[in-house]
Amino acid sequence: MLVCSITRHAVKTKPAGFDKGIPMQAGTLRSALHCLSYITAAVNSAEWAPALRPFTLLLRYSTDARPKVRKRAQYGLVDVLAALQGSPALQGASDAVLEGPEAAARAAAAAPAKKRKEAEAAIADAVSKALHILGSLKQIISLIAGSVVAPLSAMLLKLYVLRQPMLSRSSTDCLEMLCSARNSHLGAAAVGELLHQVLHQESAWLPKDTDLMLALTKLVETGFVRLHELDPSICAQRLPQALHSLLPQLCAQQEGVRFGTQQALKNLIHDCMDEAMINTAVSQASMHSASMPPAHNIVLAVANMLTVRYQDGWVGALSVAGELLETLGSAGAPLAEGLLLRLGEMCAGASDAAEEGADEASDKVSLAAQNALGQGIKSMGPAAVLTVLPLGLVEALEGKGEARTWLIPLLRQHVQQAHLAYWGSELLPLARALGSRAALAQQSPARQLEAQQCRALELQLWNTLQSFCSWALDTSTAFRSYARGIGTAFEKRTDLRVIICNALATLCLQNRQALKAAGVTEGVGYSDPVGLQQQPGDDGDEDEEAGMMLPVAVPSHYTLQVAQENAKVLRDFARNWLPLLFNAFISTDAQQRGQYAAAIAAYATIADPTTLSHFFREVGEDEAAGVPAVGPAREGGDSSSARKCTFMELALCLAPGLDVNGISILYKSAKPALQERDQAVQKKAYKLIAYICHHRPDFLKANCQDVTDCLLAGVVTSMSAAKRYRLRCLKALILLLQSDEAPEIHMPQSMPDAGQTETRQQVVGSMVSEIILCVKEVNQKTRTAAYELLVSLARAMHEQHPPPMALMGQDADVEMGASDSMHSRGGLHTLFSMVLGGLVAATPHMVAATVMALARLLYEFCGPLEYMVDDLLPAVLALLRTKSREIVKAVLGFVKVVAMQLPVAVVTTHLKAILEGILLWSADTKNQFKLKVRVVVERLARRLGYDAVAANIPEEHRKLITHIRKEKSRKLRDDKADKMEMDGDGAGTKSQFGGGSNKRARSAAGSQWDSQVFSDDEAEADVRTKLGAATLDGDARKARTAGKSVKSMARGGQGLPRERGGDPLDLLDAGTSRKMVKHAAARGAAAAAAAGPAAQEDDEFEQADDGKMIIRDEEAQGKKRRRNGNLDDSDDSDFDDIRHIHGAKAALREGAGSVRYAATEGAKSRGRSTAGASVGGRSLGARTSATAKGASSQHSGDRFKARKGAKGDTKGASKVEPYAYWPLDRKMLNRRAGKQAAAKKGLERVVKAAKSGAVKGHKAKRRRT
Repeated sequence: MLVCSITRHAVKTKPAGFDKGIPMQAGTLRSALHCLSYITAAVNSAEWAPALRPFTLLLRYSTDARPKVRKRAQYGLVDVLAALQGSPALQGASDAVLEGPEAAARAAAAAPAKKRKEAEAAIADAVSKALHILGSLKQIISLIAGSVVAPLSAMLLKLYVLRQPMLSRSSTDCLEMLCSARNSHLGAAAVGELLHQVLHQESAWLPKDTDLMLALTKLVETGFVRLHELDPSICAQRLPQALHSLLPQLCAQQEGVRFGTQQALKNLIHDCMDEAMINTAVSQASMHSASMPPAHNIVLAVANMLTVRYQDGWVGALSVAGELLETLGSAGAPLAEGLLLRLGEMCAGASDAAEEGADEASDKVSLAAQNALGQGIKSMGPAAVLTVLPLGLVEALEGKGEARTWLIPLLRQHVQQAHLAYWGSELLPLARALGSRAALAQQSPARQLEAQQCRALELQLWNTLQSFCSWALDTSTAFRSYARGIGTAFEKRTDLRVIICNALATLCLQNRQALKAAGVTEGVGYSDPVGLQQQPGDDGDEDEEAGMMLPVAVPSHYTLQVAQENAKVLRDFARNWLPLLFNAFISTDAQQRGQYAAAIAAYATIADPTTLSHFFREVGEDEAAGVPAVGPAREGGDSSSARKCTFMELALCLAPGLDVNGISILYKSAKPALQERDQAVQKKAYKLIAYICHHRPDFLKANCQDVTDCLLAGVVTSMSAAKRYRLRCLKALILLLQSDEAPEIHMPQSMPDAGQTETRQQVVGSMVSEIILCVKEVNQKTRTAAYELLVSLARAMHEQHPPPMALMGQDADVEMGASDSMHSRGGLHTLFSMVLGGLVAATPHMVAATVMALARLLYEFCGPLEYMVDDLLPAVLALLRTKSREIVKAVLGFVKVVAMQLPVAVVTTHLKAILEGILLWSADTKNQFKLKVRVVVERLARRLGYDAVAANIPEEHRKLITHIRKEKSRKLRDDKADKMEMDGDGAGTKSQFGGGSNKRARSAAGSQWDSQVFSDDEAEADVRTKLGAATLDGDARKARTAGKSVKSMARGGQGLPRERGGDPLDLLDAGTSRKMVKHAAARGAAAAAAAGPAAQEDDEFEQADDGKMIIRDEEAQGKKRRRNGNLDDSDDSDFDDIRHIHGAKAALREGAGSVRYAATEGAKSRGRSTAGASVGGRSLGARTSATAKGASSQHSGDRFKARKGAKGDTKGASKVEPYAYWPLDRKMLNRRAGKQAAAKKGLERVVKAAKSGAVKGHKAKRRRT
């Protein structure tokens, strides 16, 4: 009914306010246009004529000067035109749209005929209206009828002639929208013609207008992609023209234009070059057709960009060339011959330039060329590339050509999904020929260099074997043909064994992955071999999670049938390969067995279980019998312990492929080794059992009682080195006992009437206690493993038994220790309660370990455990009143975690108790307790705010928080001043002591545990770095520090670095010594940079003509000068300091050897030692004969004494500032406190006297002023 009414009264729908003479507010007009657009869109398309007038109103207001009105009208036009799609009325609406641009064009053409001022105003108005029309067209041009699009496009192209940037950019946006829209009424031929005109519009492609160039490039890219969707044949004919036009832009001056063009070219090649286009070009090339196919034209255009003429754009052109080679693939290899030759020349030149020391630009070109050629190798295959670019190794050795040795690393890096038969037929004979040539050359002393070169080339060719094995296309046939030859090389050549092991592991693991991806469960092993690979040099302590990485996806050509055929061939050769791998594993040093272990483990997952069990039984029988077959190499070591370790390592490699019976035998063989007193044997045994417990849950569940008894019996005998793997065993067993499917176990120590729940609880509790104790193990890896085990165990138990909803919402009143069942409050609560029981342990060691474990769990699970804090925190804080420093240290770490992790509201509730507890140790400097307490207080102030901490801190400790606040304010002021000095920015920095948020500092999922929370060094580092750092970011801080250093050096300042807060340096501190060294190095570097290259050249050694350095003995020259009596010419800087010493010159002549001992020698010549020190004019050491007679040393303070009756010091006749000299004694650097005290004896009096004199002088000066 509404539609009929609208159709009947469409002419009357225009309100009076739409007239030009009656202005309307923008808000009212927007609402009216919204209603008008809905009404017009609802008009029946068959009766469109009455609705043309409202549509014209929308067109008029789509160019209104008010942006919001204009946008509302444009949205209305889109709605109306979208409703008219497919109807005859679309033509009339499109004609109405065309009238607006035509009228604007006529007005712009008539503007210059007017007077100057009127013409300028008319032109400005025409340009403004044109921009508004273009903005409207951008929204609706894809909805206009095809007959109207052609004249609109012609009008848009004419705007480029005006060379107005905004008009050109807006026209380009309209054309791009027209070409890219899938609902556009523009046909394929029209799109192709439009793109042709854009490419030939020379007035549009302005090199200096970056935005317009990028917009036009994007237009060409989207237009050709759309054209390929509409008609691939038309796109193929016009695509070379687009590439010829865009390729020169790779040499543009603007980086943005080069990058945008590079991406557009790569997208054009990837989206518009299809197989039909490539196959057509190859077939026409084979028939020697007169006309050049489009694909061949494109290849020649890209190859032409790699000439010297376009050298500035090589990096981008090489990237495009790589994309082109990847698109061509093996089918288009005949077309890419010229391009491959050009890439080969560039790679060869880059290799030569690298040997001569190329610059950074050459390195970029070299890397880009290698990547492009690598893409060609990967897509076309090594056979196609080596046909065009042969290696030429033998010819180069014979002097008949130049070898392309640079190509071998590219083959190793990029070959994938190739034919293994090609390697066996081409590269293997070449490697053998080089090996034979090296053996012959080795016999001649004159050909040793040739022998080394041939051997190196042979190894490089063998290194490509693993790449050819990666997803090989012909494994089932090629491996059967070349397995014997490869096996012979493995047996005779020890230097090739690692290479062949990697290739075997790749074949086995990839085919196993393909089988598993297809859903095959038999013949793929019982567990993954990941983690069994050891890197060379490892000691066997690698984690199981860090192992061989497998590809993410299986290639499409690796079907189930292909994988099954490959696996069958590999299984057939297992009887031949496994003995070779076993013997090589045993004969290799224990530190270098990683690759052999990986190959054995990979082969074990795909080998026949019967064959594998047979080999395993043979190895076990030989080990049990202790048969020394052929020397220590066959035995696996010189000692019984080494042979046991070798057997267990080998058994661990076979474990992924063993069935239940084999695993049972493996477990029984490793079980006695748990009681061994040899650390290595026990460690290997626990590692083996840990693998069984984690990866064979079926065996663990069936033998839970035996494994439990075995682990509980090893509590006393387990060594620190084996704890890490023992912890893994405990984790698997605890998770099994905590699950709902836990088997029955029996403990002899349990009560007779105890049920299974109590028994399992008792076992798990004892195991958790052991884990807690491991957090204080001496071995750092064990401590880390214990923390990680606690977290992973808690997370697993939390997932197995989630807490009730009431507990998660914290709506229930929960009391600690009250539980109706084992997991009534969740698995996490159960584990936390077990750990909590350690607080009442009998030994301080266990209590401290429990506190540390609680801190770790609270750090990770502060949210789920928040409801327990009210009862937990007072119990832990009470431990601060104990006398055990070990417990106090752990509690301080726990409080730090509380301050970091818990919500502000919870911490504020317990703030007073926390401060009262930790401040009990604020005066204790041992174990850095005083520093640790300050760290916690500063953390609390940073999170809760200064006022909150000050309100709860005890009265006697108010000075501490006041000092912290002043120090922080001073630091912020200094940083603000430095920032203003560096960049002129006076914006203030936000104080770190602002009020905290109720949110937690870190979520449980994203927290990063700091292993140094409980260490002694962490507190000092925290104060010096984290809490002392400004609120500025790290880069600004570095820049500010660098700027201050440069300014200081520019002023010639030679001052020493100072501590925070302006405190003087402690020169006896080792850390201060390191700072002084760095400070001196920085000043030296700055001085050298300021002095210029000439001064730096003076510091370098002289060189002879043959390149050898000339080292002149300055000490010998000094001796010559001393023999001549010219002591003043010595370069020794210490000589000036001993001129005053009587007899120094004589001592140097008599053999002191250096000014270092001149003073002592001079004194000895007079019969006395001058090692005494003068303080304030009074000698503290043994007096010299001169001082005994009343004469004073020049470095004593006697000559600065005031006259009788006066106080203070005077300059006297010397006109030198008063000073006293304290000679350096090496005992001050001694670590023994007694030695330091003896060396510093009397120094306190000197410092005290100096301070007292300074105070008196300051007061006297103030009285005078």
